[in-house]
Amino acid sequence: MDFVIELVLELLLEGSMEISSNKKISKWIRYPILALLILFFASIIFGIIILGILIIPDNIFGGIFSITVGLFVLVMSIFQFRKKYLEILDKK
Repeated sequence: MDFVIELVLELLLEGSMEISSNKKISKWIRYPILALLILFFASIIFGIIILGILIIPDNIFGGIFSITVGLFVLVMSIFQFRKKYLEILDKK
């Protein structure tokens, strides 16, 4: 069952990334899919940060670690998104 869920999620995420970067597909399809991808990953990242904030009263080191990991992932994802976007603009 775990394999099936992993396969379906991988197909959805990888397919969505490919569709959102494909110029042949209409903007009316690409932009909502891109927005859903950004919302999905942002919710995971901010969930990690919020989890770290909620953990701080119980375990300060665990909370700080979780917040640090969340902020690191947020910054790296912004850099990667910017890099990918500039690559797409250079290909035009």
